[in-house]
Amino acid sequence: MNLDQFSPLRQHALLATLDDEQFATVAAASQLITADAEQILFQRGSPARHFYILMEGQVRLCLQSRSGDEKIVQVLGPGQSFAEALMFAESPAFPVTSIAVLPTTLVAIPNVEYLDVLRASNATCLRMLADLSRRLHSHMREIETLSFENARNRVITHLLKLAGNGTGSASVVLGEAKQALAARLAIKPETLSRTLRALTEAGSIEVDGRTIRILDLERLRHSG
Repeated sequence: MNLDQFSPLRQHALLATLDDEQFATVAAASQLITADAEQILFQRGSPARHFYILMEGQVRLCLQSRSGDEKIVQVLGPGQSFAEALMFAESPAFPVTSIAVLPTTLVAIPNVEYLDVLRASNATCLRMLADLSRRLHSHMREIETLSFENARNRVITHLLKLAGNGTGSASVVLGEAKQALAARLAIKPETLSRTLRALTEAGSIEVDGRTIRILDLERLRHSG
């Protein structure tokens, strides 16, 4: 991959502390990958020789049963990385399956070359640890939400997370299809539809496809 293609990732948390020579070394060893919607990027259990950074599109990480059922672990968008923690394992293998949700462009960075650079950069090591810690805490909050909140509260919590810490009204766009969102929230698609309909009838939201307008953020925060 040439340096011009790789340069949009210069400020990514896993690359920002590299000097120009280190950055060029990683870029030269990396691959630019394009994937169609629903194309499998890697299967659970396959050797993990690369980690990935998304440039465009969307990817879901999921667990699939033999019967074909799917549990979405995470949905990732542009600028996010995944599978980087696996490079520290003795015999790394992917613990989940990765599938493009939309037409997607991402960069595959080889573990071996990146680790060689990492050994020479303490700042990069610390930055990576901070990023992994932040993501671990985020996953723990999601697990807590899925474990202790009912379906209505899960939907409300997700909408408020997308809206941020504002006041008044806000418009948010769902990052995935409603069926995928339902799986991510560990509820049935029909339960998600009923919940959105109930919130609409209560005057809390308006739904237009994947765009949801929250009419009163404060009211929604107290409607769970």
